[in-house]
Amino acid sequence: MWYTFFVKIYLDADGAPWRDLLIERARWHGVTVVVVADYSHALAPAFGVERVMVDEGRDAADFAIINRVEEGDLVITQDVGLASLVLPKGAAVISPRGYEFREDAIERQLAQRWAAQRIRRGGGRTHGPKPLSTDDCARFLALLEQRLTTFMRRPDEDRSVPG
Repeated sequence: MWYTFFVKIYLDADGAPWRDLLIERARWHGVTVVVVADYSHALAPAFGVERVMVDEGRDAADFAIINRVEEGDLVITQDVGLASLVLPKGAAVISPRGYEFREDAIERQLAQRWAAQRIRRGGGRTHGPKPLSTDDCARFLALLEQRLTTFMRRPDEDRSVPG
């Protein structure tokens, strides 16, 4: 018999290309998905999905996630700034491209974002991200599955450190 820890997946709906696949996988594992979006997004009710609606605003959804996320939760976002604020809380963060944000690399990613913003503010151009591909989807689903299986533990499993 398997059981699930009481963790949640927080989905930043601003960049959620695989939302339905994520919800399907989470439901299969018995993990609740919290979709955080502003009122301009149409979110239909679904089993295993909590909806958090926020006012329209640049970072309103991000702040709602930051205020709710707890240690052990999973956040799905492509926003480096949001990732940098939830990682110290003990949450895992993955992007829709199937890459995990990590504390040892987040400062470099923030610096790159800042440099690109500075170039754009100065009238320059930067290259945006490539369109999402089927490889991105496959990488995302594989990483999601890996994370979801770490949420699962057998009740009789010995969690002590050998030695």
